[in-house]
Amino acid sequence: MQQQIARHWAQAQAFEAAHNAEAARAAYESILQLDAAQAGAWLRLSRLDQLSDQYRASRLHALNAAKAVVEKKDWKTLPFVTLRLLSFDERNAVRDLIVNADWTSREVLGQSPVLSQHLWLIEEYEESLRLIDEALRHVRGHHLLSYSRANALRYCGRMDEATAEYEKCIALAPDYAYAHWSLAYHQKADPPGSRIDRIRRVKARTGPSLERVHLCYALFKELDDAGETEQAWAELEEGAAMMRGSYRFDSAEQVRRIQALLDDAPQPSEAAQAGGRVPIFVVGMPRTGTTLLERILSNHAQIATAGELNDFARAVSWEADHFFAGALQEPSLGSLYGLDHAAVGREYLRRTEPLAAGRDFLVDKNPANFFNVGLIRRALPQAKILCLVRDPMDACFSNLKELFSGDAYPYSYDLNELADHYAGFERLRQHWQRAMPEAFHTVRYEDLVADPAGVARGVAEFLGVPYAEDSIDITRNTAPVATASSSQVRQPIHAGNVGAWQRYERPLRTLRERLEAAGNAA
Repeated sequence: MQQQIARHWAQAQAFEAAHNAEAARAAYESILQLDAAQAGAWLRLSRLDQLSDQYRASRLHALNAAKAVVEKKDWKTLPFVTLRLLSFDERNAVRDLIVNADWTSREVLGQSPVLSQHLWLIEEYEESLRLIDEALRHVRGHHLLSYSRANALRYCGRMDEATAEYEKCIALAPDYAYAHWSLAYHQKADPPGSRIDRIRRVKARTGPSLERVHLCYALFKELDDAGETEQAWAELEEGAAMMRGSYRFDSAEQVRRIQALLDDAPQPSEAAQAGGRVPIFVVGMPRTGTTLLERILSNHAQIATAGELNDFARAVSWEADHFFAGALQEPSLGSLYGLDHAAVGREYLRRTEPLAAGRDFLVDKNPANFFNVGLIRRALPQAKILCLVRDPMDACFSNLKELFSGDAYPYSYDLNELADHYAGFERLRQHWQRAMPEAFHTVRYEDLVADPAGVARGVAEFLGVPYAEDSIDITRNTAPVATASSSQVRQPIHAGNVGAWQRYERPLRTLRERLEAAGNAA
């Protein structure tokens, strides 16, 4: 049988290389007829289904791959399966697979850095740390284990321990760019500027690459903290230019898609059920205070919080049987408006029920849901939407100086595209505010940090919950947080970041002029 399986594998790979998806699919199915516990074949079928935009079948095949790993104890394939499951936000399946694996197996220990990362990506921080500590009992120290451990400690709020672990990672692998970058954005150097020379030495040995981009951003942050703004800008400019050149992004097409959303006047689905648990969507451009507001909300006894979820997009994907990444990524919205929106709402509530932990309200803080507001309104008429806004220049600068994961927020690396995105965002925000004032509430970042009690009281009134006076003490909130603000939100509320762009007023002149031309003056 093994010879037959090997022959089918060779055929399937040859068919894929020749872009013959149907023949490749038949070959993988032949493998599974011989042995249904071939996790790799299920994974390849899942990928082929994604290429043909069949969400439901793709998800099912990923779950079948998980079953195959367990049946065969195929720990070698484990991280590939958990990575695939992460794309469907199958958090419970990821957790169960990793936690129930044989942690004494050499294959599990050898892949513990990536498996521990998958655990903290689903907010299983303690399990992630437990796996790393178990691995360190059996293997010599490794920089990837230290890096994953530092990230988990950071997200748990164990700030000084995280700093020490990042330093340990750098000691083990001095050229590991990601550790230099993470440490720079995690905790300021003491004294300021003391890490600059070592990062420069690493950068001098690093050619054009994503690693060099991370070193540019690390140097920007360290130089900015040290007050060396001219040198800091040069590093930011280089890093942003490399990022912008690494992928295709059509700003004009994005403007067209925002206009399509502006033409939408969403009404709740007649079949959708109001009442019951109330989802609270905290949206806005990234780095504009969404995490800060979430921390205040989660201090309230009636409100649970779940961090940045993709569950609404997954609910749409399931109902549409289509890989939905967000309304801004859709070439055409017509088919989405024809969905059974009540079914989307039910699926979203089903997926998030465990996260609510019996509370009346659940915060879903994914900034990208801003562009899904029309669909949210149709599917979840009881939902409340809190939209953060910030001074145009501060909002854009905060996006510019953040190195986002993957191709998220691709507009953020070019000054003109940043301004155009902000202008479109602001037009759409005003549209949502006019169209659904009972469901959509704008919160200004500058007001939030200047008068947190007053803003929190207004938000409580909008949500229909009693105001909790101690909710604004975010330092008592010890819940883990895994966003770019994970280190900042451990501090008391302050207005120190208001007007931060002014240190770079001259190089940001192009941005300001384009914002002003669009009617968005600072």
